[in-house]
Amino acid sequence: MMSRDYGADTMRTIGHILLLAWLLSASTACRSVYPDQSMSRSFNGTSAEHSANRASSNSPAVDESLPSEATTIWPGRWGFEQITPSTAVGVIAPLVHPISELRKAHLSRFHTLRTGETEYADMSLLAQGLQIDRPYQFKPEGPGSYVFVHRPPVNESEPDQDSKSDSNDEPDLAFKFISAQIAGLSKTGDELQEQLELERTWFTYRKPTKDRKPIGTILLMPGMFGTPEGVIDGMERYFRSQRWSVLRMLSHPSRFTQRQQYAVPEGSDAAVASEIASYFDTRAAEAAYAASSALRYVHEQFPDQESKPVVLLGMSGGAMILPTVYMYDPDLYDAGILIAGGGNFLEINVRSNYAAWIDAIDLDADPSDLEVQKLEKPRLKALTQMYLDRSKLDSLHTAASMHDVPVLMLHASADKAVPASTGDALYEALGSPERWVYPVGHELIFAGLPLQTAKIEKWMRAQVIESEKLND
Repeated sequence: MMSRDYGADTMRTIGHILLLAWLLSASTACRSVYPDQSMSRSFNGTSAEHSANRASSNSPAVDESLPSEATTIWPGRWGFEQITPSTAVGVIAPLVHPISELRKAHLSRFHTLRTGETEYADMSLLAQGLQIDRPYQFKPEGPGSYVFVHRPPVNESEPDQDSKSDSNDEPDLAFKFISAQIAGLSKTGDELQEQLELERTWFTYRKPTKDRKPIGTILLMPGMFGTPEGVIDGMERYFRSQRWSVLRMLSHPSRFTQRQQYAVPEGSDAAVASEIASYFDTRAAEAAYAASSALRYVHEQFPDQESKPVVLLGMSGGAMILPTVYMYDPDLYDAGILIAGGGNFLEINVRSNYAAWIDAIDLDADPSDLEVQKLEKPRLKALTQMYLDRSKLDSLHTAASMHDVPVLMLHASADKAVPASTGDALYEALGSPERWVYPVGHELIFAGLPLQTAKIEKWMRAQVIESEKLND
């Protein structure tokens, strides 16, 4: 496959102009729940009922016909100790308020989301959907998480400047994927209760503009915290103008950036590497579970779209998880586009110049000191390799699943946010697919993306639309 380099002077001039424009645009206790066992199973035709049926039809028991690795590689969720590819492990809940009334919230390292009516309702939907009627305790998202909360406009005559999107462009569908992880057990008297961690992922779906018949669907996964929002808005509008439907993950799953701190005293490196591998695998898996359920939900609502091609498009953090999303439910996707992505999640986390902004992980070489002590570089390098050796779902491992589908990479050779060397490693793991290389950094590749959008759309069309016509 070819790797195409663009001239430095041209890209730098365009990039500086567009970067300026882009920058200008740019309670903590567990709650106990005792489900009403007489509660009706009817969800008034919403997707939660369908998800319940799918969940109950996917037995958590081990399928002996599958390789043993297939039953263990995907981290468990509430109701599912063993997960096999494409299993529905959560429910879809349509949003009841306009998307324009969603407010983004990045929780600080000291902040846990307050448990409110929405959280109780989400857990109730999940319990019903999974047909679980035993008591449980749950916590909403914790420090470092990224969530969307409802905030009605202060003055109905004035638009909310902090809203997610233009209220005049409400999506055809707006919904969230809900799941939970078992964090432990607690005992109340003689009764054991599961302690759960609620997790959610928000989506919108828009059909092509002017009510034209869609030729396919783009599942668009953004960078961290839904960035770069203005660029993504423009790409979504263009793709829809070219008759693509767009299923947009508004941000990574809510706990994807939940803050973790690891004490790494001398002699503990291997054990900590295993712990980190489990943590990152769980985060990447949640994105795969959410994407699979979201796309299947869209196909349920619009059955005519199920036979149309689907392209996975990931940006930055979205590109980092794209191979794992693909591997979980490969029959859903026909091609992949990765923009400024990379592999080895731990290496990216410790080397990224965005690490302090994202603030998701700390490695403390001396937990006896009041201040976090950084690991020395040789030890840190060894730890990142130990992590990779133990991970199952890092993109460097899951990339091989995409060797038989069309893949395009856009790569910034001076990237420091997702270090360029990690992008090179992912390129090799993907089997050296077609790659467009730009001699710029992370910010400038996205600043220049509006000028590449038509070219990207042309590539998609050639791979999954024209190729279908040739095969007919």
